[in-house]
Formats: sequence, structure tokens, C-alpha cells
Amino acid sequence: MIVAVPMLYNMPTPDLQTSSAQKQKNDVTVKKDTNVAASEYESPKRKEGEAKTNQEAAEPSIAWEVLPAADHMDATIAELKPATLCTCAKCGSTSLWEELFAIVEGKSFKSMNYTGPPWIHDLLNKKLWTNIEAKRRTDWSNFKDQDSFALIRDPKDRIMSAWKSKVTCDTDKEIRGHRIFVPELLNLVGPSSNITARTDKGFPCLDLSEYLAVLSQIHGQGREGLLNSHFLPQHLGCFKDVPPSMWTVVTTISGPNALCFLKSVVSKSTNNMSNMDDGCQMIKTHNYTRSVDLSRADEVILDRITSKEYEMLGQYLDA
Repeated sequence: MIVAVPMLYNMPTPDLQTSSAQKQKNDVTVKKDTNVAASEYESPKRKEGEAKTNQEAAEPSIAWEVLPAADHMDATIAELKPATLCTCAKCGSTSLWEELFAIVEGKSFKSMNYTGPPWIHDLLNKKLWTNIEAKRRTDWSNFKDQDSFALIRDPKDRIMSAWKSKVTCDTDKEIRGHRIFVPELLNLVGPSSNITARTDKGFPCLDLSEYLAVLSQIHGQGREGLLNSHFLPQHLGCFKDVPPSMWTVVTTISGPNALCFLKSVVSKSTNNMSNMDDGCQMIKTHNYTRSVDLSRADEVILDRITSKEYEMLGQYLDA
């Protein structure tokens, strides 16, 4: 089977010729006490040492409740309405938030010319998001009183994309997050696993089969709810508290009407749905693809660890 994997950039083909002695030296396990420097890619809770310890300790809902800002009322805010929005990492979240920014702020995020923080994903940053107030949804009692929008992705494509952008060894250039996500995955699977990270490139990484094997073991231990958001199954993310059938809109980023659906959820305007299929597709931030050959064993693992996601989301994929 060949799976199309989105890439963040064109990666050079690495030189994998390494002596057996060097390979034995470099293929070392990343220990549980690996010191990982804090960076902007770590979650605030991770920096504060509030590590998750069990399945029930998985982070609260990743969904956002978005409200019009109360401290000033301009023409843009007057058109906004309360809504619940959610997407998973590697589902097109950057594109979603950039589109939301254009809707609620009346200008493109790129026009802000930021090359660092604040990141578009930080809906709590008032320097960036001036027309809305956002908070993580914890009370679902009034969920049906608001329109809601959830962005999803084909589960297998998402898992492959997460490997390519976060932990792959198929690059000679260190990817941001390599030193965070590889140790986190190996720490979560625990000492019972015999899987090791490669370090011969100067940074920890996982080959595809080892990456899938780690995920398989984590799922087998029932610890998939503790995975970082980039690897967390979608049924344990946006839909952990409310099933997709209760959301106003559940769509993929490639859905032909995704953008118009988003506008209709956050805006009072009745014009958003009048020209469906005409300029209603979302922008795509990462649009490069690369084919990866999977072994039969890899295919079996992919089938097993995504089965619950397909059972829940199959009818919504590219619907």
C-alpha cells in the first residue's frame, strides 16, 4: 500500500550507509530521564512539570469556546456569535486558525508579519486575537445552544504525516520537535519495549516501522489517551466528550464547503451559505506530498490503531 504523506519541505535523501559497529554504537535507547530542553513546542503543562500519569489524566477537552470580545464592539465583532471550534494537530489546524483569524479580525494573519510568537494556535493571546475571547471548553451543558465546527483528517494519513513532520529519520536535517517527541513516545511506551531511537544523525529519530511499533505498543497498553496531541486518536480529542453526531459541522480541510461552514458557525451573517462551492474551500498550509511504501506488518498496525477512529469518523471523511 502506498500512502500520500504531506511534507513541510522537500527533504534530501539521507545517506543510510553506516558501518555495523557505528550503527550498534548509535542505535541507543533514549532513556526515561533524557533531559529535553523546554521550547515553544512544548505545552505549558509540560513545562510546568504537570505530567500525565494515567489514562484518566489525559488533558481536558481540546475544543475551544469562542465568544465575541466584550470590551469593544466594532462592526466585525457585531457579526460574530458564540461557537465551539475544535481540530486535532496534523488535521490542518494552522489553516483553520488562519481562516478564523481572517474572519474575526478582518485581516490575514500573514499581514501581521510575525516570524515567531505569538503563534496562530494561541487563541488566548490578546495581542493577536483582539476581537474574540477564547477558553478551553470544560462545561458541555450548553453545547447544543451554540453552533460547533470540528476539523478532522483521515486517520492513517494523519499518523503518517505526524511521523514525517515530527520523528522521522528520513532526513539529514533536524526537525523542530525531534528532541521532544521521540523521547516522549519512548518514555510513554515504557521500559518493557525493546525499541530504540536512532541517533546517528545527531538527533533522536524513529524509522517508520519502529514508530508504528511504538504506537502499537502504546495502544496495546491502553495508554493511547496519554499521547501527545500530534499522535492522539481523534475519538479521544475533539470527540472525547461529545460524539460527532452532535456537532453542527464535522468536515476535513479538503471539504469543498469547509470555509463557508466555518463562517456560518462563527458569524451571524446569512450570506455565508448562499454561494456554496464558490470559494468555500479552506486554504492549505502544507500541500506537498510524498509516497511511502508500507510493509504488510506496517499496514496491519495502521489498521489496528486507527480502527476506532474510522468507526466513529468514517462517514464524515470528505463528506
